[in-house]
Amino acid sequence: MTALPHPLLDPLGNLDRQGAQFDWDGHDVLRLDDRYRRRHLPLLHEAPRPRLAGDDLSPAEYWPPVRSAVIPIDDAALRADSDVAAFLDDLRAALGPAVWWTGLRLRAGLVHATLAPGLGPEAVLPDGPLTAIRLVVRGPWLGRFNTGRIYLPVQAADAASARRLEAVRVRLAAEHRPLLAGYLQLTGDVHGEQYAALRGLVRRYQARIQVPVTPADLWLMDTMDDLVLRSHIEQRVPFAANT
Repeated sequence: MTALPHPLLDPLGNLDRQGAQFDWDGHDVLRLDDRYRRRHLPLLHEAPRPRLAGDDLSPAEYWPPVRSAVIPIDDAALRADSDVAAFLDDLRAALGPAVWWTGLRLRAGLVHATLAPGLGPEAVLPDGPLTAIRLVVRGPWLGRFNTGRIYLPVQAADAASARRLEAVRVRLAAEHRPLLAGYLQLTGDVHGEQYAALRGLVRRYQARIQVPVTPADLWLMDTMDDLVLRSHIEQRVPFAANT
């Protein structure tokens, strides 16, 4: 059996070989799955949520919080990229309110790729500074699960960066899998002309978008919802500057 493409160096190829991407040709409607309806739709608020606290839970929020190691993705760098800007413009024109656009503002400083999910409450990051890494953010991807979420796969820009990320995962006893940055959320099922438009935009921009980013640090984040709207950065460990 042929080995899967490397999850960090070729996340799109790895996910494709796993059959993890939504089957655009096998459907004529994108229906939000049960998990997305339970864990995401109730979070699509129009105003910021309160700070992390266990005494004021709304639907889709949970306590105790979940701790994960995450790599922040500079949203300003994404929005400054001409291909990302074109994708957002085309998506807004095609789907309009079928996308939760408020999320771009509410999550602007929280966009991230999860390196090590579901750590224990006492988990801490390795001492820093960590060796610098370089990443490339790729174009839109929707999966067979959490079907209303539009992700941006994140790949290591080189083998050295992949090895450094793998080493952190080994320290945290985390699984090696592709990095995905949740970016946009759908507000309901997508069908008809909007379905065809979304399918076309994913196919057009998935390979076209390639945004180089150099994260400044690694975060240890506690969150009480899947969109990290109520979250707290418990620890920041810097990456050394690239030389």
